[in-house]
Amino acid sequence: MARNGESGRPDGPAGSLVLIGPCGPQLKTTTGHRWSDEAEELFLDQLAATCNVTLAAKACGFSHAAIYRRRRKDAAFMQRWDVALRQGYAHLESLLLRRACDALEGVEPDPTAAVQIPEMTVRDALAVLGHHRRAIEGRPRSRREWARRRPFEEARESILGKLEAIERARRAEEAERAEVEAAAMGTMTALLGC
Repeated sequence: MARNGESGRPDGPAGSLVLIGPCGPQLKTTTGHRWSDEAEELFLDQLAATCNVTLAAKACGFSHAAIYRRRRKDAAFMQRWDVALRQGYAHLESLLLRRACDALEGVEPDPTAAVQIPEMTVRDALAVLGHHRRAIEGRPRSRREWARRRPFEEARESILGKLEAIERARRAEEAERAEVEAAAMGTMTALLGC
């Protein structure tokens, strides 16, 4: 994490952002110590190029812990992160395949390529791919993600569906009880001969 010499806070890109607070939208100008659209764009571009969260976080001036915290709190950022991660994963896989083919054919890596990944061994690249494989396959990354946060509308529809099922069950129970009572009354009427 890049640090400001005096304050010890991260040096993110400067810019402006709109915050929504209790008093409505507010335009904030950042001095590089806050998250901004530019920082997010830089992070996502680096993630799409390298599939490495730590390197992408350093590139935008924040710690990987701060980036993961933002991911947990911001669902829209999480979705953009997942898209960039899928791109980075595919890119790293293709680079690995190309490097393997080049090694078999005796060709040196191209130093003028548009996107350069940091020097890493095949073992390192496979470790990065393995780390993100669950996310790319759509499975939870960890046990914490089994119970994911659901969007408001999805939770609302789920609750309303359950309430409707409870109401249908209650009505069916009442109808069954009314049938049993009617049958009992019919039997009693028949026995008394009324």
